[in-house]
Amino acid sequence: MRFALCNEVLRHLRWDEACALMRQAGYEGVEIAPFTFAESVAQLDADAREQIARTARQHGLEIVALHMLLWSPEGLHVAHPDPAVRQRTADYLVALVQFAEALGARLMVFGSPKARSSIPPLTPAESAQRWLETLQPALRACESAGVRILLEPLPETDVVQRLSEAVALVEQANHPCVGTMLDVKSALAETDDVPALIRHYAPYIQHVHLNDSNLRAPGFGETDFAPILQALREVGYTGWASLEPFDYYPSPEVMAVESLRYLRSCLGGSS
Repeated sequence: MRFALCNEVLRHLRWDEACALMRQAGYEGVEIAPFTFAESVAQLDADAREQIARTARQHGLEIVALHMLLWSPEGLHVAHPDPAVRQRTADYLVALVQFAEALGARLMVFGSPKARSSIPPLTPAESAQRWLETLQPALRACESAGVRILLEPLPETDVVQRLSEAVALVEQANHPCVGTMLDVKSALAETDDVPALIRHYAPYIQHVHLNDSNLRAPGFGETDFAPILQALREVGYTGWASLEPFDYYPSPEVMAVESLRYLRSCLGGSS
């Protein structure tokens, strides 16, 4: 298991400073929220994209994924009743695939709860179908780019809240570039036994977000991550585990260092 940090945690720093801190702390990868670089990825030309990727490489970091895909620009929604909004969203998702390819990221984590929640008269089930429809152009782009889109179950939305729902939608999509992942905070909202979820859905888990129910990083809440990491190891998970806190207590820098130290202790010092 390899650990990455979601870059918005350190967005108050220059990109090179953030990369240096991550590598010094012991991270091997970084997961990127596009809004931390520009409101729209269309504003980032080829040179800007290469500079982002080069800086990460120079500090020994792999760019493993994009996430927070539709936090900007405003007005995008995959299940909006207005087809023009859905078209703009579909177009932007294609642009994100191209951005991911330029950075060398192989995964796009689709969380963005506000950009997929149902809008009346559509029901949550109907909205999930619209979500898949809106993804189709991006999935065609993914095929040639070598990128996979992961549908993230989130309790903050009424569209795909649980891992079982995400798995069902992935199976319905039946596309090699669609998958799902485990977000610990979200899994804690649906069950107290996250290791059982991991064991049950192991074949579908292609990425992991590590965070606690109090929105803080592992080691800064009540959840014992040792059984969770052990379950991932038992099922043979060898992918990335990205720290994605939303509360950076006690400070972003301290949190980044101490949380990774805690996680490694949960694994007995090994990865």
